[in-house]
Amino acid sequence: MNSKNLKYFVPNFFTALSLILGLSALHLTSLNNFYWAAWLIGFAMVCDFLDGKLARMLNSQSKFGAQFDTLSDFVSFGVAPGFLAYSSLLNKLHIAGAFVAIFYVFCGGYRLVRFTLKNKVTSKKQPFIGLPIPAAAGMIASFIILNSYIQDGKILANLLFISTFFVSVLMISKIEYLPLDKGKKLSKESKFFISLAIISCILALKFSYFVFIIWILIYILYGVIRQILLSIKSKNIKESV
Repeated sequence: MNSKNLKYFVPNFFTALSLILGLSALHLTSLNNFYWAAWLIGFAMVCDFLDGKLARMLNSQSKFGAQFDTLSDFVSFGVAPGFLAYSSLLNKLHIAGAFVAIFYVFCGGYRLVRFTLKNKVTSKKQPFIGLPIPAAAGMIASFIILNSYIQDGKILANLLFISTFFVSVLMISKIEYLPLDKGKKLSKESKFFISLAIISCILALKFSYFVFIIWILIYILYGVIRQILLSIKSKNIKESV
């Protein structure tokens, strides 16, 4: 394999690994091993971050890579979390639980198709319109991990129902989320979230069930609060003119 082919192979390898982890999560969910299925989705999130970062660093973006990434994301962060959410907790809510799980998968697919159609292959990352699907999947996975430590299925099922519906709506919304990295340089916000992630990984060695969900919540709410502040600022500017 020559160097030219290698630079395309590396990011696609991590995309494939993310897909494999998503398929493995589906398999573990079918065996009722919800805890490790949730962690596999978490590991898939890391692979998804690495494939995009490496593609930009190596300048190896391609239409094939973009389509492959979309397929992988739909399985690992759409179908797998939806199936996991219903199989582990949402089934306790019967039809309502099934509805929100299906709604999540639909919104995730819509989010990915919209992103693919609007974004061109480029070395610079554009702002995300709507909550990125890996973050939505991370919310579901974090609830399942939390459930392994806090044995109160009915309460967590209701909280997961609300949270799953909330992140589903955020995915198809027009709220802007800035990417954690812009090309080869990191923004101030990126450095903050990456530092937070490192601290979270250290704390997760002892408090994994608690840290994961806090980190995901911070990222999700960051986009919502940022959008509100931008709207207020824009309104004040119009009134002052």
